[in-house]
Amino acid sequence: MATFDVLIIGSGPAGLSTALHLLRETPSWAERLVVLEKAHHPRPKLCGGGVTPLGKAVLRRLGFPWPLPLPQVPVFTSRFNYRGDVVTLQSAEPLFTVFHRPALDAYLATEARRRGVALREGVTVRRLVPADGGWRVLTDEGEYRARVVVGADGSRGITRNAVINRRRHHATARLLEAITPAPADDLPPNTAFFDFSPVARGLQGYTWHFPLQRERGFYRNRGIYDARVARKAPKAPLLPLLQAAFPDLPRPQGHPIHLFSPLQQLARPGLLLVGDAAGAEPLFGEGIGPALAYGEVAAAAIVAAFRRHDFAFRDYRRRLLASPLGRYLTLRWAVAWWAYRLAPHRAPMRVIWWIAHALAAYAHFRTR
Repeated sequence: MATFDVLIIGSGPAGLSTALHLLRETPSWAERLVVLEKAHHPRPKLCGGGVTPLGKAVLRRLGFPWPLPLPQVPVFTSRFNYRGDVVTLQSAEPLFTVFHRPALDAYLATEARRRGVALREGVTVRRLVPADGGWRVLTDEGEYRARVVVGADGSRGITRNAVINRRRHHATARLLEAITPAPADDLPPNTAFFDFSPVARGLQGYTWHFPLQRERGFYRNRGIYDARVARKAPKAPLLPLLQAAFPDLPRPQGHPIHLFSPLQQLARPGLLLVGDAAGAEPLFGEGIGPALAYGEVAAAAIVAAFRRHDFAFRDYRRRLLASPLGRYLTLRWAVAWWAYRLAPHRAPMRVIWWIAHALAAYAHFRTR
């Protein structure tokens, strides 16, 4: 049985960010923590692949080069459509950068290993059991013991169920996505499209069309996002809406996304959640940037816990909400909560779209 101070379940951006921030605090953490991953990198992962300035800033603070040494498409123009009314947002700096998610995660995992993180792949966690002021972590290769467990195992992992009460403040978004080869003239260069027109049919979100570069050439990432923040509203028919938007799209893949709420509990003694396990950004379903930033907050909470010898993590939610990440997520949560409830009604949607026009014009004015 192996024993560690910190055991991280999941080696996506959130889990690896937590480990790397601990190592940045003190290199001796390399001997005190382990990351368990049930798959092997590069692993399949459904994701739009957009890294916003939030994620870029975290990576640069961790000493990663930017741009990352991976195939990527910087997006300088985003177009937001609602029934033919288009809001265009442009910037001299990338609004976000699109990566192929399996390649991004594999790169981060390789770099984490190079920096000293113990990453064990192909290890599936079966059960968590509180024991002796810490946790027994039962896996398919044996038992681990840890004083602190970090749940970075995503929306469908086991750690979220151990912390969050699903009946309170819980929203689960839906996503369908397909990646296909792109003709050379498929999209204007460095441009992403978001279409909110389906909100008139009950969708609490949008369809998207992103450019994507992989080692074998250019592709297009297309999909649909339904936030479902108004949980009692009828569910929009995702597949028909997606097929109406992209008639040539092959059958997509889908998965649920649990969304952030500032009202949810995100920790219990010896166990704290990060990344999609804690909750993705609700307005656009952004996951990568917040996941990287979650790791920064979690690492600080863990260092403070070992300094005080207090592992209850009663202050984790307060610490998160007071951070730049917490303010970012809370603002997006509030906007999503109101906008997606009002959007199916024509008059409120006109107001929302007028505000979007005004914000885009203000952003353009500031960059002149």
